[in-house]
Amino acid sequence: MIEIKVSEIFTSFQGEGPYVGTPATFLRLYGCNLDCEWCDTDISTYEILSVDDVAEILITQMEFNNIKTLIITGGEPTLQMEELKRLIKEIPDDIKIQIETNGSIFEYIPEIEYVISPKEDKERVFKNYYNYENTFFKFVITSQEDLDEVIALKEKYDYEKPIWLQGEFSKDAEMADLIRENFPRLKNIKLSVQTHKYLNQR
Repeated sequence: MIEIKVSEIFTSFQGEGPYVGTPATFLRLYGCNLDCEWCDTDISTYEILSVDDVAEILITQMEFNNIKTLIITGGEPTLQMEELKRLIKEIPDDIKIQIETNGSIFEYIPEIEYVISPKEDKERVFKNYYNYENTFFKFVITSQEDLDEVIALKEKYDYEKPIWLQGEFSKDAEMADLIRENFPRLKNIKLSVQTHKYLNQR
């Protein structure tokens, strides 16, 4: 029996990134390989469940709520990628599956979508994923230095697709102002705001 560490399963709206506002079921997995000082995700507890049981819970919840989007997040879900590969095979083909990852562990499955939020060694992460059509980049912005890094990556790799810029939540308004001030240097970017926090949603 293949088992997986699950922190929580819930259904809500996607609050940030390219699919903001989309109803979705979330599978939050336990464990992360980074320790970001501003991380706001509680993954301190988990259950060990079989992949078959997780698939049944997800499908039941999605069918009940008429949901067609599954978001696999964490923590860092690629830490359990072999288990996820088995789980993905159990999910119906009409469900869009998206993984939210920091990208530090390179894993690519063409049948799903990736929302990549690089936190460390950002250029290596960007270089690994930027050529794939089913990938989206979301950068957390805490300073002008963070913005300069995104601009440099877009220019170096001639990246024309949208990139989502998300201010660290405690600096949300300040970072939105900073991004606006950099409009002359920015091309094809979108502002990502953690709307679920403002609406007191999960």
